[in-house]
Amino acid sequence: MKKKILLFLNVAIMVMLSFSIEAFAEDGESTGTEQEYFEQDKLISVINEILTIRQQNPEYTEEQIIIQMNERHSEFEKGRGVIDIWNALTDSEKKLCVRYPFDALKVNTAKNIATSQTETKFGFNGLGDKSDAFRHGIWNAEMTILIGKEKAELFATAHEDKDVTGYESDGYPKTAHRDMDLHNNELGRHIGAENASVSEDEMADIIYREINSLSTQFIWLHD
Repeated sequence: MKKKILLFLNVAIMVMLSFSIEAFAEDGESTGTEQEYFEQDKLISVINEILTIRQQNPEYTEEQIIIQMNERHSEFEKGRGVIDIWNALTDSEKKLCVRYPFDALKVNTAKNIATSQTETKFGFNGLGDKSDAFRHGIWNAEMTILIGKEKAELFATAHEDKDVTGYESDGYPKTAHRDMDLHNNELGRHIGAENASVSEDEMADIIYREINSLSTQFIWLHD
């Protein structure tokens, strides 16, 4: 029965290929931000791989699935044309992808919405500035709508679980960027929970107004 269910999930994943979202970082080039944004069909392939391992090895723990995925993707070369999504994830994100594979797809959908809406509102996706604060806010707001506030917090926090020694390209400490992101993530989830029925464009307008209000609680490092 388990194998039949997992086989069905695999088929469902492949059906979702028809809902691919346009990539916003082509050919592995940097977007100028500290986050990775993936083409949905490539992430679907990664999730399908996880489900296949689980189907073929129903006795595997989450840790064993991660080990096998790491072994399969051991030849990762940063900056190559086709991004190896698995290796771009933090260890904490890998665990969540194994535990909540379908939610991981929704998280990436929310990331791509955030990138697109930030481009619309600011004309670019920046690092450490107001556009960065907006992007994190709407990403977490959309995640909250798609997967709930608790899981949204898990995925957002897992994304920040990485090496923060040294400085980002804008000259500010990576610790400052992490703290900024965690703060803005929380505000975004609160806004998402309070406005669960609005459209993506309406959510972008709400957060944009909040970012630009004199009493905003969002923070950024520089203009």
